[in-house]
Amino acid sequence: MRLVFTDFDGVLHPLDAELPEGRRFCWLPVLESLLVGHPDVHIVVHSSWRYEYIDQELRALLGPLGPKFVGSAPRGPREQSIELVLQANRRVRHHLVLDDDKQEFTGTAVNLLLLNPQRGISDETAQTAIKNWLQSTSPVQAHETP
Repeated sequence: MRLVFTDFDGVLHPLDAELPEGRRFCWLPVLESLLVGHPDVHIVVHSSWRYEYIDQELRALLGPLGPKFVGSAPRGPREQSIELVLQANRRVRHHLVLDDDKQEFTGTAVNLLLLNPQRGISDETAQTAIKNWLQSTSPVQAHETP
């Protein structure tokens, strides 16, 4: 199993306190298109939104990616919360953290993709990095032959 830990603000929509509701999650289709064909990739929300919404509501906010949602990180600093999820789930082979706030991370073993808070995953460089991670960590299909 592979996990993508995602923040919302600055990742799935621009970081903007005055963001109109219609712009929220405007880049969700980008993440959806990147994850197509990767059934072993699941999503964990580590956004501060996890303090305001229960898991069922977070799943709904993820729209078409809701079925990939497996939960939210526990309360606490983001990096530590992510590490707790990884320690509790030994089946996780690889993970990728999508976030725009470098201050939340001290550089431990968390595999962080730091994003520009105004471009999030709409940035082509970020999309390439996510595609590369998906390809490089893809499990070998047992029924395929070279």
